[in-house]
Amino acid sequence: MKKNEMIFYRLLRDFLNDYLITRRNFSGKTVRSYRQTLNLLRNYCYEEKSISFDRMDFSCFSRSGIYDFLLWLKDTRGNSTNTLNLRLSAIKSFLKYCSEENMELTSVYLEVAGIHAFKGVKKPHAEYLTQEQLKLLFSLPDMTARLGRRDRFFMILAYETGARMQEMLDSRLNCIIRSNTSVRLRIHGKGNKVRYVPLLGAAVKHLDAYLAEFHKDSPSNAFLFYTIHDGLKTQMKPGTADYFLKKYGRLAHKTDAAFPEALHAHMFRHSIAMTMYKKGIPLSYIRDFLGHSSIETTTIYSYSDEETITKVLESVDHEGTIGTSAARSKNWKGKEQYLLDYCGLT
Repeated sequence: MKKNEMIFYRLLRDFLNDYLITRRNFSGKTVRSYRQTLNLLRNYCYEEKSISFDRMDFSCFSRSGIYDFLLWLKDTRGNSTNTLNLRLSAIKSFLKYCSEENMELTSVYLEVAGIHAFKGVKKPHAEYLTQEQLKLLFSLPDMTARLGRRDRFFMILAYETGARMQEMLDSRLNCIIRSNTSVRLRIHGKGNKVRYVPLLGAAVKHLDAYLAEFHKDSPSNAFLFYTIHDGLKTQMKPGTADYFLKKYGRLAHKTDAAFPEALHAHMFRHSIAMTMYKKGIPLSYIRDFLGHSSIETTTIYSYSDEETITKVLESVDHEGTIGTSAARSKNWKGKEQYLLDYCGLT
């Protein structure tokens, strides 16, 4: 490794093993906290950016890079506002030291120094239905009545596709795309963006039963969901869907007091997203499935579920490092391991 390529590692080593201990006289606990922070950043770069430690440099400390790292700690690791600010402070201290040792790094320090401390804010909450609540809800429509069968299919499809209310109502028969091996629903979302959502197993059976009853002779451009006025089929209005959803919500609440009384179509969208998140589906995939333009919108699901966050926190030891990441570092060989030992991060 060339001398100029070692600048980052030399400064990191001297900061952890000399500056904090000898020049600042910090306690062992404080030094461990700084080392932890830099180890977490190293893990983040590897897990989220595919940048191994032997390829890290000061480009990993850009303003946007550090801000993304802090959001990762908040959303993926469930860190508190106080912890985020401690991590930010440690990184600022490291970069300030680096700028004092090498003036060419002053701009790197000043960029990150401009990141304001996080303020304690109430976390957004995505109201969703559990699997048991969904089963209860789907059992409520009167299956001996035509409209009951329609209502049940509407709710099932809303859940299976994660579609917004208007996306559901705008769907036409020609939005159903069939091949020898798959059935997909073409959804026109916000900003005229189109996405394709696969329908699987039981959902396809429900779709076929609905089409056989409600669209026996319908043209291909007919709306999937409709109401009949003066003998004519017209596009179902949001108010119609809201009416029967709230009706079933009230009935479900009588059986299960924890069931939200004000059931609305977006709750099915939240529910499928939470189901996916709890099964370990990456947020980037959930973003594409839901048709979100930014992953920041999707991160609501990463901290609205207590059970999932608890599992994440249980995997963190009292020093705040993930066991699997630490174990992986012990198995790294060659140049990577040499640099870890050199910097004192093992």
